[in-house]
Amino acid sequence: MNIRTTSLAIAIASALIGCTPDNSEQAMNGASDSSVAANAFAEQAAVGAEKFAANCAACHGINLEGSTLGPLLSGRPFMQRWGQRNPSLLFNNIKANMPPGGNEGLSDDDYLAIAAHILSVNGVDTVTTALDPSTDFTIADNASAIASLRNRNEPPAPEGVTVAGNVDDFVPFTPVTDAMLESPDPADWPMIRRSYDAHSYSPLDQIDTSNVANLRLEWVWNMHEGDSEPSPLVYKGIIYLINPGNVIQAIDGKTGELIWENWAGPANRQDMRNIAIYNDKIIQATTDARLVALDARTGKQVWETMVADNSQGFENSSGPIVADGKVILGLAGCARYIKDDCYISAHDANTGELVWRFNTIAKANEPGGDTWGELDDIFRAGGETWITGSYDPELKLTYWGTAQQKPWVPVSRHLTIQDEGLFTNSTVAVNTDDGTLNWHFQHVPAEALDLDEVFERVLVNRGDEKLVFSLGKYGILWKSDRVSGEFKGYKETVFQNAFTDIDPVTGRVTYREDIQNAKLNEWTSACPSSAGGKDWHSMTYHEPSGLMIAPLSQTCLENAAREVALVQGGGGLAASRKFFEMPGTDGNLGKIGAYNVDTMEEVWSYQQRASFHTGTMSTAGDLVFVGDLDRRFKALDVNTGEVVWETRLGTSVQGHPVSFAIDGKQYIAVTSAVGGTSPRTVPDVIATEITYPRWGNALYVFSLPED
Repeated sequence: MNIRTTSLAIAIASALIGCTPDNSEQAMNGASDSSVAANAFAEQAAVGAEKFAANCAACHGINLEGSTLGPLLSGRPFMQRWGQRNPSLLFNNIKANMPPGGNEGLSDDDYLAIAAHILSVNGVDTVTTALDPSTDFTIADNASAIASLRNRNEPPAPEGVTVAGNVDDFVPFTPVTDAMLESPDPADWPMIRRSYDAHSYSPLDQIDTSNVANLRLEWVWNMHEGDSEPSPLVYKGIIYLINPGNVIQAIDGKTGELIWENWAGPANRQDMRNIAIYNDKIIQATTDARLVALDARTGKQVWETMVADNSQGFENSSGPIVADGKVILGLAGCARYIKDDCYISAHDANTGELVWRFNTIAKANEPGGDTWGELDDIFRAGGETWITGSYDPELKLTYWGTAQQKPWVPVSRHLTIQDEGLFTNSTVAVNTDDGTLNWHFQHVPAEALDLDEVFERVLVNRGDEKLVFSLGKYGILWKSDRVSGEFKGYKETVFQNAFTDIDPVTGRVTYREDIQNAKLNEWTSACPSSAGGKDWHSMTYHEPSGLMIAPLSQTCLENAAREVALVQGGGGLAASRKFFEMPGTDGNLGKIGAYNVDTMEEVWSYQQRASFHTGTMSTAGDLVFVGDLDRRFKALDVNTGEVVWETRLGTSVQGHPVSFAIDGKQYIAVTSAVGGTSPRTVPDVIATEITYPRWGNALYVFSLPED
């Protein structure tokens, strides 16, 4: 392995030790009597405090205050996420996912005690009976107001419009039509990735390779703190910005002045990647699985509807796309063994009323249902659609990627590598009129390593060919006919050793034999890691050059399956993981790769130590913009990959760059941000020498100086 040194490999492979059980005598004996003798919640929580300190505090903080390796587990953010759920769901979530490095030393009683400790710290004070795996009371109903105030004295979060204003005072608002979305004004960026085809490409060319070196900061806007991976919208010079905690702001793109702000709640510091604009409304999916429409002029709420039951664990982290008058969005939080499964849904853009749903998990009596072995419907989980899809107005098809089966490893889900589990880890082409499936292509059947294919689908026309491209965590660029779904080709963009074969005619993958036969608690090594390949950071299609340019990640993992019982309310992710550098990369975690869409060959690549944490955005000025963990925002020459400009922001650069124009002047905007899952935690574990402020979410806007 071409990794820097053997000692580094050992250090990296065990770098998550702070998040794994402490095997010292003190940790083993400090609360060695795992079973709680007395049937009392308080005694159980006391045992849980010691177990938490030994096994969880290094990541989540001794006082549950959170860190870059683990989220906050106390106060309002915790209660907003978990308050309407039950202890059984919390217990199963912790057991299935934590600690990431392995849970061999923890019993069910230990996990129940840790759950009791977390609830106790968060003010649950009306419970006397110890928790068991089926405890189903509503958490918030058992935390008195006095205990909540004693635990964390905070004012209530705002609701609704908190800053009043009207866009019409800056520029007269013109309603957004279907035709305007199908062919956006070059000056606008009216949806995630700018256009229905998801090119992440701006036709503006005022800023180009000859003058980009003169790019300067125009203004900065500090955002709300929390996890953040935003994609701003820009329409008629007004920026609509989604902040952590479901806060939307309208900002004057020329001056950076705030026009209005709306808090839809919950104010939980969680991430939402994008919003949509249609007619006279800003349409927002919330982290607790609601859909909200705001007046684009004033920010006042127009309508609201529930997409899924958040108390069952359903949520959103990416917003909708509006197609032919319908708000279409996916769903996350589908790893549990419950009656309802994941779906893509469409809602009337004027009212929020449900129009159709497409279920991504095939039931036993439905087409594809026989791909789940003998599992009862309730034990079929996964298939999340947590990245916004794309749309072909001519074909009336919307294209979405789906996530893998849950739990992550076949043996944990009581299946084999032959049980493909439709329609997971697939591209699905869904009719926008009625929600019926037109075609599907399953990229990695029976996925076994938490390397899903859920990300953006990029629609490309080459002559008479109508194509769809995708790139997931395995780092494989897939090419298919978007009319029929026929497989057209693939390209490995980073080193992968999970598959021994990819059929060049069918695209069928074959796992290594040890991955196929992986048993419980058996460590299996594979590349790439769960940070990708490629993750949520969108690639860009630069049509003038015919290049697909992707932000890539180069790390590997060791994975071990955990046991999961087939019980209602169970499920989860259920794997332990360790991470290390990818062989042959000289320690470069970040890569930008450019690929010819006709030949699928790599034209150029740019590699560096720091991982990339924005999507790539290309322009008609032959530039591609991207940002990284080390606070650098840079422009590369589209044709060569040469860095032609860079600057450094206040913290890590994260989100989706956009470009827009006001009064004929072109601007480039990008966000700095913190938070996230594997794409953030894996580089933090491996590249420990890269430091950055742990706060500093902001929107930066750049332009050329006036003549």
